[in-house]
Amino acid sequence: MSHHLVQMAQVPLWLGAVNVIGDVLWIIAYILAIRKGFQEKTYGIPMMCIALNLSWELIYAAIFRFPNDIIAYLRWAWLLADLVIAYQLFRYGRNWQTTPLMNKYFYPVAVITFVSTFVGQLTFHYTFGDTWGMSDAYLINLVMSMLFIWMFFSRGGSNGQSLGTAWCKMLGTGILSVGSCFTITNWLQSSFLVYLFVTIFILDVIYIKLLYADERPGERAKIAGIETASPAAR
Repeated sequence: MSHHLVQMAQVPLWLGAVNVIGDVLWIIAYILAIRKGFQEKTYGIPMMCIALNLSWELIYAAIFRFPNDIIAYLRWAWLLADLVIAYQLFRYGRNWQTTPLMNKYFYPVAVITFVSTFVGQLTFHYTFGDTWGMSDAYLINLVMSMLFIWMFFSRGGSNGQSLGTAWCKMLGTGILSVGSCFTITNWLQSSFLVYLFVTIFILDVIYIKLLYADERPGERAKIAGIETASPAAR
């Protein structure tokens, strides 16, 4: 691999490699979520997260191309993977809704969600000068960590969710967060970003613990209350 492919402007080679490793782990997370989704005829990532991710990738892969080739290619890989996950959402998602109104208006809600997240992130880019989408990405990551836990409880357990995806998300984000810490020169000025690093990690650990506990007999009732059967079993 040529050094210029990993090296980013004014970024050490090792830090560029750290970014590549973190990004690859995210691709693996998507692949595992896709695999689980087709196995159980569902979508393995919350709707809002799918919309946010796909919108981010359209903006920062297709519109504002990253100057490093490897990272740019990985962002295109994320985009392709999220298109498959979005397909799973529209193909299977309606059957997984637990409220009659959401079941009835699932498709309009989904379309509005996708459009609003795209417009919102594009305006965020121009308003806050988030050149390569880094700040936006960590905000999305925080929302994902929260909504994965919400998905676990709303489904009454780990139905349609991949433990491998949870691990790869945590490790990928953790590696990227640690790498980002080495670029911080003013910790007080970057304190919100550090808050995001720490909070995302804690929430991801909680989610993984919930998934592990759900695999043990009797634990689901203790954690999630009354179990909700998956639509496929109804």
